[in-house]
Amino acid sequence: MSSSEKQSTNLFPDLPPYRPPQHGLLSYLPSSWVPYGELMRLSRPIGIVIIYCPYLFGAVFAAAVSDPSPSPDSLLKTALVLLIATVFLRGGAVAFNDLADRDLDGKIARTRNRPLARKAISPRNGYIFVAMQAAIWLAILAQLSRKCVTYAIPLLVLVGLYAYSKRVTDFTPVPLGFTVAWGVFIGSVAMGVDPTRLMLDGEIPTAAALFCFYLSSAVWTNIYETIYAHQDIQDDEKHGVKSMAIRLKGKVKLVLYLLAVLQVSLLACTGWLIGAGAPYFAGSCLGVAVSLGVMIWKVDLTQPNECWWWFSNGTWFVGGSIVFGFLGQVWGDQELQSLLDRTH
Repeated sequence: MSSSEKQSTNLFPDLPPYRPPQHGLLSYLPSSWVPYGELMRLSRPIGIVIIYCPYLFGAVFAAAVSDPSPSPDSLLKTALVLLIATVFLRGGAVAFNDLADRDLDGKIARTRNRPLARKAISPRNGYIFVAMQAAIWLAILAQLSRKCVTYAIPLLVLVGLYAYSKRVTDFTPVPLGFTVAWGVFIGSVAMGVDPTRLMLDGEIPTAAALFCFYLSSAVWTNIYETIYAHQDIQDDEKHGVKSMAIRLKGKVKLVLYLLAVLQVSLLACTGWLIGAGAPYFAGSCLGVAVSLGVMIWKVDLTQPNECWWWFSNGTWFVGGSIVFGFLGQVWGDQELQSLLDRTH
């Protein structure tokens, strides 16, 4: 047993020591690759979905405001390329976050066996791995548009700032929200709708709608990240880790409800600015309101397993509602126009 493993065992004598994965994707990797697969969180693909959602949001937003609307094949192709890129973005982002937290992670029960915390990967190799992931991510985005790369560069800065934000603020979900939601802009640009060009061309309502949509995605991140953080709240308190979950203890659900109202209001403002119809408001507004309301009402923040379940499954309810609302706007308008054309 290595010295790092002995230290982890001493900190958590009632918990089992690290064991290599026995099932799932990681169990099929060569043993030397397993720590890097763990570093990318390949065993928890829900993280890819969560980070991918804003990219998909941006793409469907662009489809809804474009005239003419893009073909389904074009939208699907762009969405798939963005998904592939997200795998590497997420891998690099969580690896960089683990590098920043490698000393702290070993003191937290849930994160004690992360590869950097248990010293299965050296910091030097960790940084090389992060750089490789970022380079692959940018190369994939470049296949869509050079402008995507231009908008991607600020995101690298935001990722770096977020990784160290917990050292200076209790409200770490706020910078995380602005970071994750940045995908809205990249997804929109990938479909040919550039927010900078919108403002230069005087299309202020559409630009404002895109900004409202970005803010709504940032608020959503604050909601699910606060629920997620309750998994570690006891260890975080013990080791003095800054957390919004700790800062708002006793009134977390009230704040989550207020954030839900804010998110739905921003989605409604987005729809109003682009002149959306009933399909959008039914899906992206009503659907999100119901999903968030049920999630916040049902989740027991004292139970880590429940926090994880609602964190992972709530993504499908909320994210799916937003996407289907926009798709209803795109294809609902196309069907209406086809009907009008036939009647004339």
